[in-house]
Amino acid sequence: MTKRPSLFGAKPSAIIPEAAAEARPATALPQEAATATRYPKASTREGKRVVTAYVSPEAFRQLKRLAADTDAQQQDLLLEGINLLFEKHGLSRIA
Repeated sequence: MTKRPSLFGAKPSAIIPEAAAEARPATALPQEAATATRYPKASTREGKRVVTAYVSPEAFRQLKRLAADTDAQQQDLLLEGINLLFEKHGLSRIA
């Protein structure tokens, strides 16, 4: 069986030769970045932002167990908790 070549030994193919870089207008790079393909997003996540929290392994297991016991998703339980926090501080339950 032959040995596969190392991935780290390969030369990068995305390097632009200097002649091509000089011929390319300076404004082409931002336009390319703006038109970069985006990954598809679920329609339920449109217009929403991600919130991340680090919890202990015990709290994580307890959340998973509660979600399974109540036949709910962890996302729904977290939103319920955020809304209760808003209510406690006299804010609108908008999460």
